[in-house]
Amino acid sequence: MEIKKKRVLMLAVPAAVGLTTLLLLGGLLSHTSKSSASTPVEKTQSPTPQNPAHERAALEEQLKKNPGHPPILLRMAELESEAGRPAGAVSYLKEALEHDTKNEDARLELGRTLYDTGDVDGAIRETKQLLADHPNQVDGLYNLGAIYANLNRTDLARQYWLQAVAAAPQSDSGRRAKQSLEMLGK
Repeated sequence: MEIKKKRVLMLAVPAAVGLTTLLLLGGLLSHTSKSSASTPVEKTQSPTPQNPAHERAALEEQLKKNPGHPPILLRMAELESEAGRPAGAVSYLKEALEHDTKNEDARLELGRTLYDTGDVDGAIRETKQLLADHPNQVDGLYNLGAIYANLNRTDLARQYWLQAVAAAPQSDSGRRAKQSLEMLGK
């Protein structure tokens, strides 16, 4: 099961849960935050870089001109993760949240990235904060259910997946939550 996003994190589900497939948590880095008052990074601001190093340099220049710009910080975090440096991504995501505490994309990705670094408690904390700010954020509901399923806490996994289905049954995460619930019942 996966959330159709630009990046995903695979979580192996304990056999005791009954799920034999992998659950995938996704980040929302392919678009700008709905909660950010800043404008998105325009492709016309700089030529499209040919490789991540060039893109990183161009983004660093943009960040000098517009410090704390969440879309730039989100892309920098994405580049860090793509380079296999999730811990580096965490610092960019935290900085984005310092400038926009309600940025749901940054908060969702921070939870996912913390999980990727092995900080399960941090992932739960950040995802719960996302849900406190955006109670029906279906990707956060699904992700928290997946985290709890991987901790063999099927009671909590079921609770969050039921909420995801109720929040947005036709979304990718709502459909995946429904499928996950069906597998829990087997």
